[in-house]
Amino acid sequence: MKVENLTIYEKPKLVKPYLVIGFEGWPDAGRVSSGVVSYLRDKLDTSRLAELKPDDFYLFQSAGAESLRPVTDIENGLVAALDLPATTFWFCKNKESAHDLIVSLGREPELRWQDYVNLILDLAQDFGVVRIYTVGGTYDVVPHTMEPIMSAVLSAPGLEPEMRAYEIPLINYRGSSSIHTLLLVSAGKRNIEAVSLWGYVPHYVQVPNAKVCYGVLSRLAKMLGLALDLEDVRQGSEHLDEMVDKAVAQKPELQDYVRRLELEYGKSKGELGEPLKEDIIREIEDFLRRKGEE
Repeated sequence: MKVENLTIYEKPKLVKPYLVIGFEGWPDAGRVSSGVVSYLRDKLDTSRLAELKPDDFYLFQSAGAESLRPVTDIENGLVAALDLPATTFWFCKNKESAHDLIVSLGREPELRWQDYVNLILDLAQDFGVVRIYTVGGTYDVVPHTMEPIMSAVLSAPGLEPEMRAYEIPLINYRGSSSIHTLLLVSAGKRNIEAVSLWGYVPHYVQVPNAKVCYGVLSRLAKMLGLALDLEDVRQGSEHLDEMVDKAVAQKPELQDYVRRLELEYGKSKGELGEPLKEDIIREIEDFLRRKGEE
């Protein structure tokens, strides 16, 4: 692990800070992870704290990851800017809570996960972080017509009563893992509390999902002791619902599918018949994008 991969820009005195982390990429369905953290960064009075350099953690030319290539701006034949996919940390003082706040956003790394996580935890310990929240989004067979589902994964059983108080269920899961899991496990070994929050996105609505972001932000703001006005996100949530309703109304097959999802909502997952065809999902996505452009 190279210490030079971590650049510290400021060294503020923070009071028992919480760290909220979002990751673009696989654990960012509906842009829930990146959307929630970006909202906190932009809404609060944040300043840049630190940055993890990308060189050791990404394959810029890996198959299917064209978006990982550095982004450049060229003006009149000269390079005006070159942006590498770094992981950035910002901080803010929270006068309304006993805890200051650090927020971080980056792309889930492709290489050296443990080194990457160790650098994050080193930074967390240097600034006295008392709890880490990771935010993720996952596609699931849930209807867009109901309130979004959230779940949590914990670094220690002692956090369970608090999750119950916020009515966030704990999950059972076996399958592919994200960087969130390694971060929780590694934080637990260092006796840092860690909570991974997940918002469930309807798999047939594969656009940025303001409704799920609103659900996650509403709970997370309470956990962080933040007095946030989320009216703009709530309005975005309502607008998305209206657009999806219009898209569903054009597809009888999709209407039937959503009704079956509503019947199964909140129950143990059963068979929902044939899954939606990919071309229908693409049609919905195209419809929503066109409406968004309009």
